[in-house]
Amino acid sequence: MTVAPRPIRLSPIAKLITVLIIISLSILLVWAAGAVMTPFVAGAITAYLFNPLIGWLDRRTGIGRAFWIAVLYVLIGILVYGLVLFLGPIVSAQYHELQRQVPDMIRYIGQTISANQRISLGGFELDIGPIEKPVLDFVSELGRARLEGVPHLVLTAFETVLLFVTYLIVTFYLLLQAEQITSWMYGLVPAPYRDEIRGLGKQIDATLTGYVRGTLLLIPIMATLTYVALTLLGVRYAVVIAIATGVLETIPLIGPWSAAGIAVTVALLQPVTLYGWSNAVLGIIVGITYFALRMTEDNVIIPHVMGHAVHLHPVLVLFAILAGGAIGGAFGLLVGIPVVAVLRLLLRYLYRKLVDAPEPPPPEIQVPPPEPKRLSQPADTPRLASRTLRKRRS
Repeated sequence: MTVAPRPIRLSPIAKLITVLIIISLSILLVWAAGAVMTPFVAGAITAYLFNPLIGWLDRRTGIGRAFWIAVLYVLIGILVYGLVLFLGPIVSAQYHELQRQVPDMIRYIGQTISANQRISLGGFELDIGPIEKPVLDFVSELGRARLEGVPHLVLTAFETVLLFVTYLIVTFYLLLQAEQITSWMYGLVPAPYRDEIRGLGKQIDATLTGYVRGTLLLIPIMATLTYVALTLLGVRYAVVIAIATGVLETIPLIGPWSAAGIAVTVALLQPVTLYGWSNAVLGIIVGITYFALRMTEDNVIIPHVMGHAVHLHPVLVLFAILAGGAIGGAFGLLVGIPVVAVLRLLLRYLYRKLVDAPEPPPPEIQVPPPEPKRLSQPADTPRLASRTLRKRRS
């Protein structure tokens, strides 16, 4: 007895189980890979950032994406080399000088707290004795921290070079085949639902693009403004503090105030001040300056640079920062907010599907008005008119 062959068909439950198994195995693979995933994640982020530029150049010139990717690599290499050549000695000198001053700062803080166990504020006596040890422990730990520990995230120099080369290769191929990869991903979606998923993808892309573009512009803007302000006020280590301020601006809520705390601490403890001010006066002015810069950033810079790309409730922002830091460390702090913003878009989309809510109306397509018809005569009209006139005369 022969049995007619037939293809295997999965039931809805089997399909759901299969998808869950694939997702779980993918998460386990990424989690187990650990540091090996670093060049791939960094390459994907870099390709996502520069793909619009490479695509625009390719369409305008028709030369090819590979050529423009090579040009981009060369230009970025020259820029990084120039920054290291110009700022490297300044940053290195200020950093090492700051490291030498850390023990004196710790000693000064201890003496100040010991000599002022009680502070009078508006008639109230505030006892700061109980916080003396925690503050000194925190400052001591901060002083023992070394930036030299960062390169040891990778164990050997060979592995560092290998991961960097991997990052360059991954970025190159992702930029080269960005359009094919995007088309392949949308091709996985069944045809009837492809337009809907493409619209969701455009919303996610707009959110991520606005946030990343704004963040990358915010770092040099705030670093430059901070450097100018600290230099005019005569605060030491202005370059190092300005760079740290620009980087910390990428961490909402916590980052800006941490940067202000660093600058105020240096102003309070530096041995020489300009304009004959005391350290207390300089510290207060630095604090006011950071507050003014923060207000300028919130009300002028961010609305024009970042726009309305990410709108999250402050509670969600705080959760994104803490959760990102707990899960991914420093990298999690940077990507926590855009990840939560994307998750919010996805959850809102899934909620509409779960409750069978009506789909939002598609964007209106503005049809250009029809061009007015020109009242033009055929080319032989004058000839016909002259012939008719001659016949009537004859």
